[in-house]
Amino acid sequence: MKRYQSLFLTVIDLVVVFLSYLIGIWIRMDLSFSIMTYYDLFIPRAWSVLFIYFVIFKLLRLDKSILGMASVAEAIRVSLACVMGSISVYVILQLTHFTRLPRSVYLIQMIILILMLEFVRFSYRIYNMLLLKTKTFGADYQRTIIVGAGAAGLMLLREVTTNKIYKNHILGFVDDDKSKTGKMINGVKVLGTISDLSGIVNANMIESIYVALPSVSLQEQKQILEHCYETGAKVQVITSTKDMISAQGIRRSLREIGIEDLLGRQSIQLDNLLIRSFIENKTVLVTGAAGSIGSELCRQIIQLNPKTLLMIDINENGLYDLQMEFNMLKEGGQLSPDIIYLPLITSIRDAEAINLLFSRYHPEIVFHAAAHKHVPLMEDMPIEAIKNNIFGTHNLLMAAREYKAHQFVSISTDKAVNPTNVMGATKREVEKMIQSMNVPGCKTKFVAVRFGNVLGSNGSIIPLFKKQITAGGPLTLTDRNIIRYFMTIPEAVSLVLQAATFGKGGEIFVLDMGQPVKILDLAEKMIRLAGYVPYKDIDIKEIGLRPGEKLFEELHLNKEQVTTTPNNLIFIAQPMKITEATINQDLAVLQTLIDEPNITDDKVIDVMTQVIDTYVPNRK
Repeated sequence: MKRYQSLFLTVIDLVVVFLSYLIGIWIRMDLSFSIMTYYDLFIPRAWSVLFIYFVIFKLLRLDKSILGMASVAEAIRVSLACVMGSISVYVILQLTHFTRLPRSVYLIQMIILILMLEFVRFSYRIYNMLLLKTKTFGADYQRTIIVGAGAAGLMLLREVTTNKIYKNHILGFVDDDKSKTGKMINGVKVLGTISDLSGIVNANMIESIYVALPSVSLQEQKQILEHCYETGAKVQVITSTKDMISAQGIRRSLREIGIEDLLGRQSIQLDNLLIRSFIENKTVLVTGAAGSIGSELCRQIIQLNPKTLLMIDINENGLYDLQMEFNMLKEGGQLSPDIIYLPLITSIRDAEAINLLFSRYHPEIVFHAAAHKHVPLMEDMPIEAIKNNIFGTHNLLMAAREYKAHQFVSISTDKAVNPTNVMGATKREVEKMIQSMNVPGCKTKFVAVRFGNVLGSNGSIIPLFKKQITAGGPLTLTDRNIIRYFMTIPEAVSLVLQAATFGKGGEIFVLDMGQPVKILDLAEKMIRLAGYVPYKDIDIKEIGLRPGEKLFEELHLNKEQVTTTPNNLIFIAQPMKITEATINQDLAVLQTLIDEPNITDDKVIDVMTQVIDTYVPNRK
């Protein structure tokens, strides 16, 4: 099919060349056919002229043009081919004395040829512009504006107006460049700036908004999306110019805005070279690799060319899925064929299995993300939290030290700060264990990274709200005044990797989670994003704080001295003086709880408050 298209275009171009000479002679002869001398001189030599143009057009690949996608670069190439052709024909005919047409004919012919060939290339786009002006849009077409009158906005306009799958009537652009207001772009008017958005939407009864600003900062895009969201129109955003120009095209790069777009988050700046040098050609072990944080750690680490990636989890289905994901990337050429990634089914509670893995693979960097983290579930089974979160971590710490891993990074949580629940208390004990390992002569640098909630992680509020919206409500929240910090999983993991490069031993790195979010506001926004009206279509109910839950979370203890790092989103809670002897005493006390049969949960909690001095249970 492409071969026939190329042949068809070549024939059209040569016909146009022939006509351009006839028209040039006609104009030179004062628009008259009364004198046929020059026609008689040219026509017998037309085949040689067309052959010269054929060669030049082939060299400049004019037959490879796609008529519906003519561009400025295409126009320049066509013009260059016409100039080269006209000059070549003039020189050859003059040197061979085949014919001596007036020199003015060649100049006129060249201008006409350029205009005619450009018209051939741009005719489809001209047709679409005229069609757009005269097109009658049905009731199923949404009245639409495009926010962003730059290159991405122009590409989106062309796609939407030429592709029949889009049911959009584009009424105009909105752009913050005031100089563009009132101007026309491909026949579509720039209606105003972002500050005028609400009035533009109301005045034009806009139903849908496309946001085509992929290159602006995260903070700017968040503010613009907030303006769009407040209009009540359906909002879709272009996420990547790279996807726009790929084989998948604009459809892949478009997505509807999600709740993560409306949360106050700062742009993440990373020292990617430092992170790559930290991971590249290393053997890296990730525990909890099938979980939300662990799997994203694996995804980002494997793109940094580790020598070997060891993925540990007890969840065989999740680990298998992750392995299949990486297999597809490798088969698609998106991963180096030299990278080894191994899914390893085991439990961090099994000290012998952990030691065997360390002795066999000798990991240089360990990211410890495995944990029981569901607050209400751990309130009901505190012994299991102790076994997994505390003793499981201790197994890893001992193995990392014995086999001289270079770096050990433990994933902590803001719930470890002044904990009111079992999960947070176990995580605080892990932080103490990390700091106790910072002793002279130790070859391993032990650090922890502490952050708050991550959007979409297992057990977080957002997946629950989505399920409740799908079920028709109501959305349940524990308290109307409860607030939480949020960050996306990829952002949090990127900062974990950056923090790991700063570790010297004993630090607790604290991530800046941005502005705290009121969960009630989150629930209302999610309902509106789903196309419903809060309290009318879907209700929101308050059910009271769950056992162990706090109204607000803290990111560091009052007695921790917090200092800055080279990254303004990562802080350091300086090491506290905690000895390994103290930790061993704690573990001995906790071991008695595990060994004691028929022990009550209340007794476990009581002993935990003695071991973890900042733990104040909230078990109403």
